[in-house]
Amino acid sequence: MRRGLFAAMTALVGMLAIAALAVTPVRIVVEGVSPAGGHAPAGVSLRQAALRHGLGEAVTQLGRDLVAADRGGPAPADLDVLGALGGKPSDFIVRYRVLAERGERAAQVLTDPEISLEYALEIEAQIDVDRVAQGLRSAGWLTTVPGEIPSQDHRVLIETTDWSAYEAFLELLRERGEARLAVPERFEAGRVVLRVEAPGRPRELLDRLLAGPPGVLELIPLPAEEADLHLRIELHAPAKSAEPAHADGHEN
Repeated sequence: MRRGLFAAMTALVGMLAIAALAVTPVRIVVEGVSPAGGHAPAGVSLRQAALRHGLGEAVTQLGRDLVAADRGGPAPADLDVLGALGGKPSDFIVRYRVLAERGERAAQVLTDPEISLEYALEIEAQIDVDRVAQGLRSAGWLTTVPGEIPSQDHRVLIETTDWSAYEAFLELLRERGEARLAVPERFEAGRVVLRVEAPGRPRELLDRLLAGPPGVLELIPLPAEEADLHLRIELHAPAKSAEPAHADGHEN
């Protein structure tokens, strides 16, 4: 199965964070799917099968995010989060809700060529990140002790339609903002709300993000009404270095 857009963005964020204790459950939006048609599972409804898959995908993505953050790079391909945790996905879910019933459709997430139909749900899951982190640490996948570094919780609203700008901002959060954890809470058209754990108050976090020489990523602070920080981000092409001048004359 390939991951849906929401799950892929979540994984990207986690790769640029450092694990820390969650003050509130982490909210992740994923797509849960189940084979439909002739490959529908027996003994369970399509909706229930898709729900189970979605909750498992949410816990798996969060677990991979934490391991990637702890190691400062992509999580190992052989990491089986649910196997390492030794429990059902529901053991780590604080609450969930179905945001949209996609119903039966041509297979988009399922990549098995024999499966032509799938049943899909869009699910919002709130996950006990501390319990996931502790389980992964017990299994030897994490070295960071959740909560060992004090931090504060911030909600950061980002406006951009440029994927590269989004990636660059995540890197800036880690390098200059000293973020220890960054997890997307809500995705909208051209907007992402991130839950960020970083030292200091929101103004101090903003000051760190804006400090230093200007780069190709421009941060434009906006009035913060829906979050602690509200930024529009724009990625500009790097300035081309001047080429050395060439003489026009020729030797005789």
